[in-house]
Amino acid sequence: MTFADLRRDEHGTVIVLVAFMLIVILGMAAFAVDLGWIYYNGQEIQHGADAAALAGVVYEPDDRSSAYSQAVLVGFQNGYVDGSMGGADTVDPTDFVEDPTAVENPHQLRVDVTHEVPTFFMKVFGIDTVTITRSATAEYVLPLALGSPDNTFGNDPATGQWPNFWGNIHGYYTGRRMGDRYASQCLSGQRQIGCTKNPERRLSVDAGLPTATGGYLYGIEVDPGASDLKVEIFDGPFTRGGNDFVLVGDQPQGSSQGPTTVFMLYGPDETPLDTNDGNELLCVVTYPPRDAYADFNGDGSVDAGDDQDGDGDLDWDDVELGLAGGVASLWDEMCPLANLDRGPGIYPLRIMVADPGAADDRGLNRWSLRTSATGPSPKIFGLGDMAIYANVDGAVGNTIFYLANVEPVHAGKDLVIDLWDPGDASGNHSVRLIDPNGNVPACEYTSSDASYGGTLGVCDIPTSGGRFNDEWIKIRVKLPATYSCGADCWWKVEYNYPGRTNDTTTWSARIEGDPVRLVK
Repeated sequence: MTFADLRRDEHGTVIVLVAFMLIVILGMAAFAVDLGWIYYNGQEIQHGADAAALAGVVYEPDDRSSAYSQAVLVGFQNGYVDGSMGGADTVDPTDFVEDPTAVENPHQLRVDVTHEVPTFFMKVFGIDTVTITRSATAEYVLPLALGSPDNTFGNDPATGQWPNFWGNIHGYYTGRRMGDRYASQCLSGQRQIGCTKNPERRLSVDAGLPTATGGYLYGIEVDPGASDLKVEIFDGPFTRGGNDFVLVGDQPQGSSQGPTTVFMLYGPDETPLDTNDGNELLCVVTYPPRDAYADFNGDGSVDAGDDQDGDGDLDWDDVELGLAGGVASLWDEMCPLANLDRGPGIYPLRIMVADPGAADDRGLNRWSLRTSATGPSPKIFGLGDMAIYANVDGAVGNTIFYLANVEPVHAGKDLVIDLWDPGDASGNHSVRLIDPNGNVPACEYTSSDASYGGTLGVCDIPTSGGRFNDEWIKIRVKLPATYSCGADCWWKVEYNYPGRTNDTTTWSARIEGDPVRLVK
């Protein structure tokens, strides 16, 4: 073989090697393109799973059927069509009831989305599709229930149930320093003209209409199997001629005729703090102010002359004797001829005062609520925040109020409590937190003017001397990772007041963080 023959053989070898390398390079490029395509689709499937989990979890744990169907629907809207909808994909929700090992608690929902992704160049190697599954777990925690674990909110003189507080709302131009943080439009009780505006005021808009905003929201929680829902209001109207120590404690301000108070009940809602996202307005009751019902002797004022039983006090025994129908006649059923049943869930109840325009509507209105139904008894509580009026005689000892229901799902998080304007009482006094196990936890606290605060090994905060007048205390409790509470998860506030208490305060409690979030 000559040298020229060898060169010709080498040329042939180089061509074979180049051709082989081109195949390898093209194969690598093909895999790179397909891997990029698969990665991109994996991200899109993950987004679809995230959206499906977030959409469905707001129905957990009470409405599993809606949670699952909403997750499947949102999967479809994101391009992943489950077999139940005629598609080739799988959108598979799982909750705590179905599989307690799939999620950590009943407020979570997991969604697995499976989708076949077609390939491009990998078909050459017999790989036509790649199956991708992505999972997402979302958690939804409703606003903390405040004030009551029962079907009553506030005192009921007709039955003697006495938690030592009334629900409260102040007239539009009542000063915030009187204790109502949000309904009061002014810092002090002035007419509209010249009123120094409360920077935290909630404007009353469209009172009595579905688009209403303002006031305070309460929740009526109806369990599955309940029917014939009834909601009742005790002493709903503002009563002229009272004062803090007379019966329910409605208190006029100046020559004002007093506020018009509006109670609005909505159908059940997965987002009860927003009543403008499609809620059905079931019932509206509007109370104009009225003259004092306790003027039993008709002299135009509520005074000692109205003491019907002669015990020296104007109390509910006198109402029972002097009012036609007695104390029970002060309970009004909301819309008694209406069918309020809309199935289980939380029914928002808005309580607000109407915007009086230029009229000088001031005054402090106090009331109570109760609910009933055939079957499980509905619970009623504050949502997010609430204003209450404590009218307590310190001689009976310390008074303990329900604050907030904090379930074990919140273990490891921060419980944040705002107490607005606490401490309007005689003598040395304090406010103490009590956890569901009867212990007083450690806490951090500060006042809104930063004059007071610190870390307390025992959360017992001195409130004497009017130090928090027109101020709030922000209290932070770090819940341990091992936090538990059994069947009763209600935290309480203890008023350690030696004297008589007539104190309007606004309370709020929340778990810090977003109510709807992805956890995995």
